[in-house]
Amino acid sequence: MQETFRTLFETNQTTQPVQINSKCFNNWEFVPKGWVVIAESKELKKKKIISKTIYGHRLAVYRTANGKAHAIDSFCPHMGMDMVKGKVVGERIQCMFHHWEFDEKGDCVKIPCLDKVPNLKKVNAQAYPVEEKYGLIWVYTDKEAPYPVYEVPSLKGKDIVFTHLKPFVRIAHPHVTMMNSIDEQHMRTVHLLEIDLELETKEEGSEFTVDFEGKVVRSNLLGKIQNFLLGDKWKSQVQLIDGCLGILNIMLNSKLLNKIPLPSGHYLFSQPFVEEGKTYVWPIIVTEKRKGPIGYLFSKSLVTFHKILMWFLAYQDGRVIYGHLRFSASGLIPGVDETTSKWISFVNRNLKPSIWSKNS
Repeated sequence: MQETFRTLFETNQTTQPVQINSKCFNNWEFVPKGWVVIAESKELKKKKIISKTIYGHRLAVYRTANGKAHAIDSFCPHMGMDMVKGKVVGERIQCMFHHWEFDEKGDCVKIPCLDKVPNLKKVNAQAYPVEEKYGLIWVYTDKEAPYPVYEVPSLKGKDIVFTHLKPFVRIAHPHVTMMNSIDEQHMRTVHLLEIDLELETKEEGSEFTVDFEGKVVRSNLLGKIQNFLLGDKWKSQVQLIDGCLGILNIMLNSKLLNKIPLPSGHYLFSQPFVEEGKTYVWPIIVTEKRKGPIGYLFSKSLVTFHKILMWFLAYQDGRVIYGHLRFSASGLIPGVDETTSKWISFVNRNLKPSIWSKNS
């Protein structure tokens, strides 16, 4: 039985105290600058408004008459009426209380009781950058986005086929759920993958990358099956971006029967927390769109295969780990947990707080 986040951290505090005193890592008051998924595109119809809470921050997300999606702070700057109760008027959102209207930048452009909107900052609302990609609505957690929603590097500029799963709810901080993807030990213990890997880490800006490479171990039946299907060598890469997005590239240079090249698998994971103790992991699977009808069917079949594989791996993690884990860095062992220690250090050194952070 899974426990609540609060129960996990309130027990055993005399003999196993857990204190979250980190600047950023595993800190629920810290919100990083970055792109996160807030909804499926199909949820938001034209001229409709929906309410979404992310990082404990409530947004009014709306689609204008021309089909463009926007996000704005949920409470009207006039008297605090929830904008979700309003309506979309053309390309603007209108508060239902006094019918103030705001454009996509959050600027108030109409106050019915005045001939002219006063040039005052307090009449404007805070709007946020929004993009739609992979059939999902993404919001940037600060005033301006310095770059668009990330793509898998090897697929940039190419036509793609994609699918995604419903979000997995994890009773853990995003920094901990992201850390799971670079924990080489649990690949053998939880997922039973017979792989002997060497790891190399790289840091660039707000990106933390881990390259995995090694041999498939044929000490049991599963290892022999892996060797047959994927070849005797394993290569993959994990990119952790802004502390809220993970990109996993697997089966790099894999060969069936060690002869026939196999296509790589590419996954993205948007991982914001909704409230303290609850993280939503949005899994997205993408591949290159092959040419012709047969190529397209192959691409669709490939993302479907990886969708099933990802569901199974995520089910293993969710069943075994989350809801039973209260992470503490005090037990990490030098050498064995070096990659995890580097990830924690990277988060604390490199991530920048958004305007939603309480400890910025």
